[in-house]
Amino acid sequence: MVRYLPMAERGLPVELYLFSAEKTWKMYEAVVADLIDHTIAVTAEFGLRLYQSPGSYDIQCLRERVNQI
Repeated sequence: MVRYLPMAERGLPVELYLFSAEKTWKMYEAVVADLIDHTIAVTAEFGLRLYQSPGSYDIQCLRERVNQI
C-alpha cells in the first residue's frame, strides 16, 4: 500500500506499507532489504527522484573538503 504524505518544501513524501508472511527475523530482514533495493532501483522508471536532506555531519565533511582545495 502506498500513501502520500502532505507536500513538504523539498517534495512529496511517500510512505510504503509492505507486509510479509515471513516470521524468521533474518529472512524478514532479507525481504525488507530486497524490497527497499527494488524500490530505489525503479524510482527513475516512474520519473521520480529520491532526496534525503543532508545532516550536520554531511555539511561538516563538505566544509572540510572545500578547505582542502
